[in-house]
Amino acid sequence: MPMSVTGTPSKPPVRFKASHPARGKARHVTGTPRTLFPAFRDVPRSSGFTLIEILVVIVILGVIIAVATVSVGVLGRDREVEDQARRLWAVMTQGREEAELQGRDLGLFIDDASYEFMMFDPKRSGWVVVEDDDLLTRRVLPPGVRMRLWLESREVVLKATRTPTADELKKRAPQVIMLASGEVMPYRLEIAREGADASWQVQSQPDNTIVVEAADATR
Repeated sequence: MPMSVTGTPSKPPVRFKASHPARGKARHVTGTPRTLFPAFRDVPRSSGFTLIEILVVIVILGVIIAVATVSVGVLGRDREVEDQARRLWAVMTQGREEAELQGRDLGLFIDDASYEFMMFDPKRSGWVVVEDDDLLTRRVLPPGVRMRLWLESREVVLKATRTPTADELKKRAPQVIMLASGEVMPYRLEIAREGADASWQVQSQPDNTIVVEAADATR
């Protein structure tokens, strides 16, 4: 045992052994997230559409297309053709009323894809095209839409739409006539899309009124 300078024995210094790492010193940890955190093992991976989901979408699209085809081809709901028929009906109805109010004969010249109104001029003893009238102005049907005309149950062959010459205009006469007395000659106009069975028609009635309806409704 060591002795102090005074002759008394000195105590040995006390040494402490650290049982934990010192504060602030990082511990080295080895491993992966899957081994250290087992919950990571159950996280599902994102994926695209399944084959069943794609087939369901295809079936839904097919049903929508089929319904649209049926509505146009069977029920006659070609909206563009219907709009053209209703416009022609409205213009002809208004024209008939104006002819009766103004005491003048009015006519409608028709070719396969356009129509225009004409009035009888007593001074010229002939028919002239109505001008400066937005309601009775010439109208051309959309591409692919055509007209057919029947007078007293006999079909009239309509010429192809084109710009007439000056001489042709002088000789032009309407096929459908609405008299100043309110009488309307019997006729039936059919409007349809080329290659389609469904159509709309505008026709006169025995009481001189004009109606518009789907052609299937009369068959």
